[in-house]
Amino acid sequence: MSEQFTVVVVGLGGAGLALVRHLAGAGLHVVGVDDDPGALERARRQDRPGHPVTLTRSLDAVARADLVVEAVPEPAALKRRVLAAIRPHLAPGTPVATTALTTPLTALEESAGPDLFALRFLRADGLDAVEVARGPRAGEGAAERLEEVLTAAGITAHRVLDRPGSLAPGLLLGLLNRAAWMVHDGYASAEDVDTALRLGCGWEQGPLAVLDAIGLDTARDLLSRLARDGGHSEPAPVFDELIAAGALGRKSGRGFHVHAPAGGARRSVKPTAPPGCRVVVVGSGTMATGIAECFVRGGFATTLLARSEDSARAAAERVQFALGRTATAGEPEPGGHAAFTAGTDRSVLGGADIVVEAVVEDLAVKRHLFAELGEVCPPHALLATSTSSLSVAECTAPAGRPADVLGLHFFNPAPLMRLLELVPLAGTSEHTLARARAVAERLGKQTVTCGDRAGFIVNALLFPYLNQALELLDADETTTAALDAAVKSVGGQPLGPVRLLDTVGADVALEVQRRLEGDARLRAPRPAALLRELVEAGHLGRKTPGKGTRTYLAARAAAPVAAAA
Repeated sequence: MSEQFTVVVVGLGGAGLALVRHLAGAGLHVVGVDDDPGALERARRQDRPGHPVTLTRSLDAVARADLVVEAVPEPAALKRRVLAAIRPHLAPGTPVATTALTTPLTALEESAGPDLFALRFLRADGLDAVEVARGPRAGEGAAERLEEVLTAAGITAHRVLDRPGSLAPGLLLGLLNRAAWMVHDGYASAEDVDTALRLGCGWEQGPLAVLDAIGLDTARDLLSRLARDGGHSEPAPVFDELIAAGALGRKSGRGFHVHAPAGGARRSVKPTAPPGCRVVVVGSGTMATGIAECFVRGGFATTLLARSEDSARAAAERVQFALGRTATAGEPEPGGHAAFTAGTDRSVLGGADIVVEAVVEDLAVKRHLFAELGEVCPPHALLATSTSSLSVAECTAPAGRPADVLGLHFFNPAPLMRLLELVPLAGTSEHTLARARAVAERLGKQTVTCGDRAGFIVNALLFPYLNQALELLDADETTTAALDAAVKSVGGQPLGPVRLLDTVGADVALEVQRRLEGDARLRAPRPAALLRELVEAGHLGRKTPGKGTRTYLAARAAAPVAAAA
């Protein structure tokens, strides 16, 4: 029974208080200790009926504890001082767990004693999983007791090596910092960055909302320490700007977002101009057919323009099959689908209201097409590129119509993904941008707006994160299974980075990461050596069945053994 366990939590700040509430809610006997009367009073105000907690300034209860958790803020000197104060009260073999995320256990063990562990997580609210690092002298009995208490509290433990940032917290902090840099650079708003990650990657909350929940002062300090250890960028200056203004996140009511007690309605942008109804999608690949399907479902008379009759015929079959499949599934479109044709007759461009380029991701090919579009399309036709990694300006400049062009970045599969990244250029007119928003509304998409940089929002955040995950694997810091499990469980992600990479494709990841590295504004790292190895070996993931990241690393690990034999 969980009631047999007594846990003493020392330090009742944000993380400590959240741990106290979680442990008490699970039925454990919890003692909260803090020498700050203000912290004790805040804890008393948040005490929940039915889950009583003993609150005190005394460490006497440590002698009767099954587990002691030190949860004071991160500076190592403070943690050593508190751990040293705890140590004389400990019964032999009692596990002590620190919440240190960036300080290694070896730097704390002398003060804490032998049975030292680290509980590593990013957010203490809603805590149901942690990464657990074990000190070099921790006994097996103490390790078993720690896991028993965590299990009784409903917290899953993922065993990890003792490294600064651990696995999931360190990976995600890097992504969160890149999101903060986007806001600092004026590249995208906090609302659009969060919407992009929620809809583009399946996050429950956007990265800046997560930072607000962690606390901007806490996150800034963690990022500063990780940067000193190497492998992480310095915190975005916007952290200091917000902190100086008293905007610390949820605990102060405002941070990257304003946090009203009862929430608030999301701002929506209403279209201000009709989009036009005749659409030409140029291309015949997966993205082109998906985009064409979106427009047909949205009620636009749509033509798919291919280079050959065979390509047009195959693309038309894919679109028609997708449209028919919806009807078969019992989900008919209101009023039926709009007209759809596919062919090679380029004269259709002369009557188009909207043209979406979805050809191969090759700058020369795209520029040649836009030169043609500038000559043959009607005046004021909306001309869009669906590029995912190239410069929108470079792709569209040959059209000679700066007011009429922009980027429309659809996500794959286009008919299912609700997100649409709008990329206006300096010369894009307000009329064109309003038409693009009206198009998105008719397609059932939610838009975010950003500048013309490699990767836009989602890819510029996602691919450096995947790149860093590969560096962890290459350094033998973890296994593919352990990394995916920790990121899903502790990090709260819908997919682990290894599975996500195999879904996207290592070749795509390498190409995008190279483009990100080439844009100095993004501060992106060079592609990981393991990423290049995967591509060279043909282990691309889902597109090469049986040959992905896991199989490649397994074969590489077995190679020295085979050579020795």
